[in-house]
Amino acid sequence: MVNSVDQALVAKAIEQVDRSALIDLVVQLVNVPSPTGYEGDMGRAVHQVLQDSGFRSTLQPIGDQRYNAMGILEGVGGGKTLMFNGHLDTSFGPEQAHRGLGYRCEGNVVDDEWIYGMGTFNMKSAMATYVTAAKAIQAAGIKLGGDVVIAGVCGEIEKAPTGEFDGPDYQGYGVGTKFAITHGAVADACILGEPTNMMLIPRHCGTTWLKIEIPGVLIHTAWSEPEQNAISNSTLVLDALHKWMPQYIEANAIGDWRPKVNIAAIEGGWSWRGARTPDTCTIYLDVRTMPDVMPISVYREVRELIRETVREHACLGGTTVDIYVSAPGTSIPDDHELIEMIVEAHTSQLGTAPEFGTEIWYSDAAHMNRYGIPTVNYGSAGRIRSGGGGFDTHQGEAVHIGDMLDIIKVYIQCILSMCGTAD
Repeated sequence: MVNSVDQALVAKAIEQVDRSALIDLVVQLVNVPSPTGYEGDMGRAVHQVLQDSGFRSTLQPIGDQRYNAMGILEGVGGGKTLMFNGHLDTSFGPEQAHRGLGYRCEGNVVDDEWIYGMGTFNMKSAMATYVTAAKAIQAAGIKLGGDVVIAGVCGEIEKAPTGEFDGPDYQGYGVGTKFAITHGAVADACILGEPTNMMLIPRHCGTTWLKIEIPGVLIHTAWSEPEQNAISNSTLVLDALHKWMPQYIEANAIGDWRPKVNIAAIEGGWSWRGARTPDTCTIYLDVRTMPDVMPISVYREVRELIRETVREHACLGGTTVDIYVSAPGTSIPDDHELIEMIVEAHTSQLGTAPEFGTEIWYSDAAHMNRYGIPTVNYGSAGRIRSGGGGFDTHQGEAVHIGDMLDIIKVYIQCILSMCGTAD
């Protein structure tokens, strides 16, 4: 059941929102480079911001000079705990900086309406909206019953170690959030401000990354045969996958939402030694799954497809299929208390109910849900300056200042609703 909220208190807190301070904070955070694996400086920066904003903050070391920044704004008791989660790592690294404003590790305010820079979209602007909402409540002199937790976490971006690609650069897919929620970061519910363009996302798709390894014969070109070449034989597997992919997508569709399949990479041979045939060729596959579908089902389906292909083509003998990432999705019902609370707050503050959706990309919300903390994706970024929602690869990362101010209003009401206020 959603707690009733004194709208006069909500309005009092909203009056304390400092637009200039919000912009400055977004720019400050964007100015700290933090690609996956190198979030140390960003963790320390957020830790300081939380301390300066009235939170009792700690740094959680997760190895390799990487830190989660965990802040708690303690209430006086009697209310629930609401967490806001946001990842510190950016989708792109410094090597993207030449592509323009939206890819640079420096915040740029454009027309006093947009902020450009790496991480503005995904998702440093969200961290700034969390902090701004909490500071406004404090500035208004409102005492909360329950706690507000802000979790700035490492390693969310969809990366995983495989083969020679090892080390912190490839340790993503929720390593920070999974560490946080098993080391003290608990809450009754969580809002994760991923760039949803203020769409409410209670359904989080899963993903399974598969490695298909096709053997071959290492031999000099002079004595080679096409049927012994692992790369040549991989075309048989690719043909089978391309026939299967549309069948899988349609069979697993839910309404207008369809999972996706991506042939992500192919490895084989040595470019510097063309006189040798490759002894292996590896195909890497990303299979998205709808909420509550387990990775084992995808693994069985793809493995059986490959087995059938091997039976048809003897040259594929010895081909193997393995999972190297398994990340199941989750969903929470539309009538869940957290959903109803956000809908009521969004409607009260913005005049219309939020749209609902299911995203194909993966986020830490699924990990949170698996650990029993009901979580939704709901953030302000995700609008494109030239119109529409999503992400424009030409413009790069950007966030609209007005959209941030709008969602801060909603966040304030959600905090007051879930945490309650002291008498």
